[in-house]
Amino acid sequence: MYQFFENVLIKRIIVFFIFLFFSSCISFSQGIPKVIDNKIYFIDNITQIQMGNKDTYHIFINKNRLVYINQHVKPNYIEYQMGFFDFMGNKVAQSEIITGEMRFIFSETSERILAGQCAMLILQNNSYLYDLNGNIIKVLSHDYETKQIGITEDERYFWFVANRMRPLYTGEVPLYPNLTHTPYNHIMIFDVFSGEFIASYSTNESNFHFTINGLTYNITISPPDFPG
Repeated sequence: MYQFFENVLIKRIIVFFIFLFFSSCISFSQGIPKVIDNKIYFIDNITQIQMGNKDTYHIFINKNRLVYINQHVKPNYIEYQMGFFDFMGNKVAQSEIITGEMRFIFSETSERILAGQCAMLILQNNSYLYDLNGNIIKVLSHDYETKQIGITEDERYFWFVANRMRPLYTGEVPLYPNLTHTPYNHIMIFDVFSGEFIASYSTNESNFHFTINGLTYNITISPPDFPG
């Protein structure tokens, strides 16, 4: 009986080590870069990137791409530069320096990266759409007073929201006394894959619905406020 259990134990140990071996092989063949102590290690275990305090990154796991975003903070804006790497650490491309205050959105399904501009102090209204090889697909022009940028749940559309002003409607109560104008949210919609402008909307709602090609989307935005 003892010999029987000993044989079973040995077989289980052998199976366990076989499992570890194949798991390690799979892990190596499908390896992705790792980040340890603010340092990026690529799968060759040689190439590394020491990240700055403000730097960020994104790994497109199924596309063999790591996008590294280097930031240099200036008095009224930030300079950004993106590096595009494969998982072995080879640099595929590097972007030009982008200035402003950017919101980066990564779309896995369309293999796109949006560097969205929210810079109110330096009044810039251009955002940049990249593919995973560092090519600029489109420069998106939108409102200078953009305060929020997002992407729909199905990753088909980017949305930009800005504060704007309009005259009061007859009988409408102003946001503050004695004003003749009131703020509203101006929403602009762009295609994620191509960067083409799709539609714009005006609303005072914080939970806003819009419909494109028969599909309805809901986005949550901040209440309208005065620009600036």
